[in-house]
Amino acid sequence: MNYRPTSIGRAFLLNAIFIGITTAFTIEVRRIFDTNPYTKELPDRPHKLAATILASICIGFTAYLLCRFLFGLGGGMLAPMKPYAHFF
Repeated sequence: MNYRPTSIGRAFLLNAIFIGITTAFTIEVRRIFDTNPYTKELPDRPHKLAATILASICIGFTAYLLCRFLFGLGGGMLAPMKPYAHFF
């Protein structure tokens, strides 16, 4: 099966999967921040927001690498038909 985003439909589907992974894990991390006794008592809302943003960036980067490895995401519509020999 070829999952590389070589058409608009495939690119849309793979980007939707990427955004879904990032959003779901970010929501779960925020829920953990709200219920964990160590992070529940952060002094104010900006600290929780900053921690959530930092976690979201890390999750997004990890999800992008996973999608790049599994599906070849990120080459764009101008990527060659044969995948690159190297990971990046």
